[in-house]
Amino acid sequence: MVGNLEWTNKPLAKYIFRLTGLLSFISTCMNTPKTFEYHPSLQYTTFIIDITCAIILTFEAAAKMKTRGIFIGDSSYLYDRWNHFDAIMVLNIYFSIILQTFELIGIINKYSYFTIIRSPRPFILIKVLKTFLKFKLPKSQIKSILHRSSSQIYNVTVFFLFFISLYAILGVQFFGSLTFHCVRNGTDLNNVTQSDLMIPDTYCSPTKDGFHCPENFTCKKIEIQRNLRGYNGFDEIATSFFSVYESASQEGWVFLMYRAIDSLPSWRAYFYFITLIFFLAWLVKNVFIAVIIETFAEIRVQFQQMWGSIEVTSGIEATNILQKADNSTLKLVNIGEKKKGVAPAIFLKIVQSPVFTKIIMIVVLANTIFTATIEHTHNEKLDKKNREFYHKIETLFTIFFDLEALLKIFSMGFKNYIRRSIFIFEFMLAVGTTLHCFPSFYRSAFTYFQVLRVARLLKSIPLLENFLSKIFGPGKKLGSLILFTMCLLLITSSISMQLFCFIKGLEQFETFPRAFMSMFRIAMNDGWTEVMYSAMDEVFEFGIFFLCLTALFFIFFHLLTNSIVLSLFVAVILDNLELDEDVKTIKQ
Repeated sequence: MVGNLEWTNKPLAKYIFRLTGLLSFISTCMNTPKTFEYHPSLQYTTFIIDITCAIILTFEAAAKMKTRGIFIGDSSYLYDRWNHFDAIMVLNIYFSIILQTFELIGIINKYSYFTIIRSPRPFILIKVLKTFLKFKLPKSQIKSILHRSSSQIYNVTVFFLFFISLYAILGVQFFGSLTFHCVRNGTDLNNVTQSDLMIPDTYCSPTKDGFHCPENFTCKKIEIQRNLRGYNGFDEIATSFFSVYESASQEGWVFLMYRAIDSLPSWRAYFYFITLIFFLAWLVKNVFIAVIIETFAEIRVQFQQMWGSIEVTSGIEATNILQKADNSTLKLVNIGEKKKGVAPAIFLKIVQSPVFTKIIMIVVLANTIFTATIEHTHNEKLDKKNREFYHKIETLFTIFFDLEALLKIFSMGFKNYIRRSIFIFEFMLAVGTTLHCFPSFYRSAFTYFQVLRVARLLKSIPLLENFLSKIFGPGKKLGSLILFTMCLLLITSSISMQLFCFIKGLEQFETFPRAFMSMFRIAMNDGWTEVMYSAMDEVFEFGIFFLCLTALFFIFFHLLTNSIVLSLFVAVILDNLELDEDVKTIKQ
């Protein structure tokens, strides 16, 4: 029965399903009311794409159901969890098509909260990435690795939540509701306006401790709506928990501390916030990193089978690679490649000589210094004259580097030349800078190739070159992690866009580029609370339940990127450094 599904594993079928999933994701990213206002034609484009994707994915699911059965047997359609995922994605596409149909005929307003139905659709990108994953380890071993990793992360998360809960309870006990403000004498407390408050609005204390209002102002307890006075505080355990996490991210905690200092005895605020930053921002966050590094180190040997051989690229003459032996050790193996090209052997010795390398580096340095002297004077005649002069000199430099690339190709042979990543980089620079020298392409996007030429100076600093090779290692691990991070950003950006795009005035999530930049800010911990508060201000009118869900969404993403993903980057870099020590041992 399974044999009838062999066609689904053929390259063409995989390519079609992969392309279908990618088109569905792109369609989701374009499907917002504001995007349709900017580009009206996309409303029909996304509709056609969704219908096409639904037909193809339905055909795939129907073929599997007919061949394997739906319920009965270990090979049935619903027995495989990946099929559950595929079925949910197909149903979600159908819901999206129905919703867009109602929007096109005018039954549902385009700025309707029904757009939330599309929010799970971005997960279809996982279907695209799944086809690229090839695990060489047994499934039981992979499950063991995942179980061990998730167990470690679970333990440190519980440890983190314990400290947050502890400080949340302490915050409620220490500070409580901070509602005393300085207002003008004679202010009607039932109708407080902005002109009645101090500029800036200042918290105060009715007792001898804390801040005392100046002349013509008095300290009064006033009730201000949550969306006006801010969402942080220590009114109850939920708000306190929210405030503690925000402070632990080192974002805006000083303003909360100053508020507590003005309202209560200052020693409480000093003790509370200093210890909070020490334990949560420094200790617990680094525990996250340490635990993930330890887990990563434990499974490194098993995952080496997935990452394959590790090349040793020490100069042009590198003919050895590291391979894993049967006894789980690494050994050097000579690949015995033929280095000579069509040119006489003397040319190969020339390009491999240290003198040749030094000459090239001197010319690269001269080109870099010359490029750095470019100056825009805002004088049209002078700028035109300088442009012509720099174009001539850059053309001479480009001819020199083109001749260098051709000499290496004829000396080594093209196959051996492109075997080294550094030579591929040099060849790309040669082609790009050559195109840049054409008058129509000069000072265009091809200028980037000329600027990237400075990267070749790394060859002239062996210590820096070796350090970079240690940090980046084979490149497959760090590259995979960067790809994972980018996919995570793409998926969460599309989800957040579909969750909030129906809210008029929330510019951060009106279109996909804006949503991506907003989520990127959160991932980089750069003013992430501003993005969260902007969304919470708009969601406030929908009630406290949706307000809490909004806060949890952003907090979870911030925790995922700033604790777990960041820790993975540190773990991979340390693992590369550790692997470098193994390489040194083998060389010795």
